[in-house]
Formats: sequence, C-alpha cells, structure tokens
Amino acid sequence: MARSALAGYAIAVLAGVLALCLFQAYRAGFSGADEPAHFLNGYFVSNYLRHHLGSNPMAFATEYYLHYPKISIGHWPPAYYGILGVLFLGLPATPEMAFAINLLVAALPAAAVGLTLAYLAGVRAAVAGCLIYAFTPLALEGQLFFMLDQALSACIVAAAMVWVAYAQRPSWPRAFGFAALSALAVLIKGNGWLIVFVPPLHMLLTRDWRPLASPRLYVAAAAAGAVIVPWYWLTSKIAADGFNYTAGWHYATLALGANLHTLVRNLGYASLPLALLAVALEYRARAATPLRWSVASACLGLIVATLALQSLVPVDIDDRYLAPALPALAVLAVAGARRVYEWLGAGARPALALPAAVLLAAAMLAPGMAHLAGRGAKVDMRMAAIPYSARGAQGAAPQVWIIDGSSGAEGAFIAQMAVRDPALSDYAVRASKLLAASNFMGTQYTLKFPDPRGVLAEVERVGAQYVVLVRLNNEAPYPHSGQLQAAMALPDSPFRRVATLAHGNRAGVTEVYEFHGAARANVDAVRQLGLPAKTAPLLNLQPK
Repeated sequence: MARSALAGYAIAVLAGVLALCLFQAYRAGFSGADEPAHFLNGYFVSNYLRHHLGSNPMAFATEYYLHYPKISIGHWPPAYYGILGVLFLGLPATPEMAFAINLLVAALPAAAVGLTLAYLAGVRAAVAGCLIYAFTPLALEGQLFFMLDQALSACIVAAAMVWVAYAQRPSWPRAFGFAALSALAVLIKGNGWLIVFVPPLHMLLTRDWRPLASPRLYVAAAAAGAVIVPWYWLTSKIAADGFNYTAGWHYATLALGANLHTLVRNLGYASLPLALLAVALEYRARAATPLRWSVASACLGLIVATLALQSLVPVDIDDRYLAPALPALAVLAVAGARRVYEWLGAGARPALALPAAVLLAAAMLAPGMAHLAGRGAKVDMRMAAIPYSARGAQGAAPQVWIIDGSSGAEGAFIAQMAVRDPALSDYAVRASKLLAASNFMGTQYTLKFPDPRGVLAEVERVGAQYVVLVRLNNEAPYPHSGQLQAAMALPDSPFRRVATLAHGNRAGVTEVYEFHGAARANVDAVRQLGLPAKTAPLLNLQPK
C-alpha cells in the first residue's frame, strides 16, 4: 500500500507539472487577489528571521506594512507562513519557487487517495483513483494559484487518517499526532475547523465511542487548544471582516446546493451514487470488516464535515473551499465503481465488467479533461519586467511607487517590489487606498477626489516617483483608476510614460509613468495612510 501512496503522489505531481506548463502559471506568476498576500506573508517571516530575529516582531510587521501594504497575517492564521518563511531562508523567494513548493504540497492528498483505495479496492483501482483525483478541475486549479487551500487539504486528510488509526488503537503518539495536525490545519486557515467535526461523525457512524473513554484525547485536545484559542481570540474580528454573507437558513441552503454541485462538477454525476453505493456496502459488511467500515466512515465524515462547515459559516461560496472533501469523495466513488465491476464480473454478463468500469472511470475523469481542453493560460501582467531596482545599499533617498489595478495586480506588484527591496528602502502605495475609501470587501466605495486634477495633486503631494497602471483587458478596474489614468494624461502632468508592457496570454497592458526629475518622497504622508483599523488590536497599536 505504501507503493500505492508513492504512485498516487507521483501521478499528482506529474499532473501538476502538466497544468503549470499547459496554462503557463509557472511563468506568469501571481494574478489572483490573495496569491501575492500569501507569498508576501511567507517572505515577511523569512525577512524577519534573517535580518530582525530578536527584535519586536509586531513593530517589524508594522514597519513592513507601511512600506509594502499587502502582508495580512491576522486575516489569515500564521502557520503556513511560518513554514514558508523557513523554506525561504534556503530557497529563492520568487513566484517560481512558490509554485514549485505549491506543486509538491498540492499533490499530497493524492498519496492518501492511493493508500486508502489500495486497501479498499486494490492497486489498480488506486492508480485509477489517483489519476481521476489529480485531474479534477479543483486539483488542477490548485496547481495554478498559490493559495492556502492546498496545504489545508493535505493537513486535513492527514489528520483524518491519523484519527482512524487512533480510533482503531488509541495511543499517546496517535492522540498527539491527531491534535497536532488538527491545530496545524486550524492555524493554516480558518476552515480548518472542519476537522473538529470528523471525530464525532466518525464515532457516530461506527457507533464506537471508546475513544472518548481515554484521557489521551482530552490531554492532546487541551494542548492543541492552548495554541489555537489565543490566536483566534485575538483575531476573530479581523477574520470576520472577510465574510461575504450573513448566517441563516437562506445562506445554508444556497451554499449546500452550490457545494454539492461543486463536487459533482469535479467528479461527474456518477460520483455521488457510486460513493453512496460504496458506503452502503461497507455498512452492510461492517460486522465482518470493521476496519473497512471505519475507513469508509472517515471518508464520509470528512465530506459531511466539509459540507457542513462551508454551508453554515457565511464566509463565501467558492469551489476551492471544497478541496478537503474531494479526496474522500474520489476514494468512495472509485471504490463504488470497483464494486460494480466485481458484480458484473461475477454475474451472468462478465463481458460487461471491464467496459462498465472503463465507462465509469471515464465519466469521473471527464470534468478534468474538459477543464484541460477549455481553460485558457493564466494571465501574465509582466510584473517581473517592471524596471525597478532597489537603492538602499547606496543610501539613496526613498522612492514612492503608486500601483493601480485590480486587487491581484496591486498585490503582485507589491510582492515583486518587496522581494527586490529587503532593506525596506522604498514605499509602495495602493491607488485604491490613496484615491478612494472602501471597506475590506469593497462593498462600500467612495472617491476621495472629484476630478483628475485633484488626483494629480494628491499623487504629487505624496512625492510619487513612479505610477504603475495595470489594465486587464485594457479596462480601468475602478472609478479612481480612470481618474488616475486621466491625471497622467493632463497637459501639465509632470509624469511621462517610460514603459508599456503588453500582457501575456490575455488582452491588457501594464504602463509605467515616471516623474520628470527627482520627486521628493513625502514619507510622512505615505506613512500616515497607516494601518487598517482592524489590525490595531493585533499589533497593540493605534491606527494612524
């Protein structure tokens, strides 16, 4: 079975390499709204460990944010960023390396699929299941975007497997292993809390409550809680700013329907009936094969826990939030298909067994193949080509760069600039913050200036040396973006366009404007843009 796990991991890695090359994500870099923040959070930790270890980390975080306002530890928990920070001590902190790390992490659940299916359905079914899982649209997209969901899924699946082992034979190492993986999941991302529901669901399905009788579980849970609870107590209000919905019956029914549809769109319409068949057959044989039923119960419990959390907590409705459930559904669906194959092979029509198995596998693989055929390459906004060079080593005066574009464009530029400026010599300013006011999710938005001339005056007031305009599909993303573009074109504007970078793979352009002469950075004005009020409790500071 260990070989099946290694084979599953290798299959997923190869599928990830194919996706990265086919959709050019490795070369294109970041473009999603959250990708650059996750990368920069890890790089920030690396920078602190390399250059500022021993100093006040909160003070350094404050200073870092004032220069490069994209770090967001607090909105998201810190565990994965700590891991990335350590890795970036020895590896280059580049988008390319981030995608290489993501490739290896995102493939880990496939090892669990291979291991579990080898036990439930045999080696050939395990290989087929790993192929099916690795080519689901959700797994493929997980290779194209540098997010937390990939690491979370790997951690959740590992925790569920350790729980099955603990339920089978409780021991201190297994109790603390489950607690440690659960704590890690919760400290990677908030929806890691779904792992808390897996043990009670598993015990309910197996009707085995013996794990509760051991003090090991309570001691391990208390140790995990001592790590988790203080962080969430401190940051719960910050994280709640990202909720897009209001909790209630309407959201629950809307989210449950959408989440079930996500699973079906990833594994095909045959997957749910096949999974239910596998569960029903394992339930019937539970007395004779209790371990098989325990494994199937864990898979079912993981699916139900994911659906429950994502349908009750009104964060958002997004396909990637279902990532922890997908390996478990793949296991059950392929196990169900294997049972169909066995039935037909042992029945009166054995000639239909192989064609039926191939047809069912093809039905589950079809969504991934359609995704490969229909998805376009990832947009390259040409951030790496922007002519920026850090000057901190020469002791030159700081420069102010204003970046305007979508949230992803702002973040991608800030991440590139921050990595090139480890000494924090310069300042990046988001046009969305300088020229407009909005809440965290952007549902409340107002312009700060009535016309382009007022915008130009503000740009000159902060002493910007460069202004970068990113236009996906050649369109201004916000009203203030149109104002800023018009301000650059005013007859008396002191800015001149010095670079025009056509986007790769999509229509669009990134333009760089330079102040004619040497602008004097108004550092006080830039720093007074300050920290978001929501981060003040975390940093024990008053927002500027």
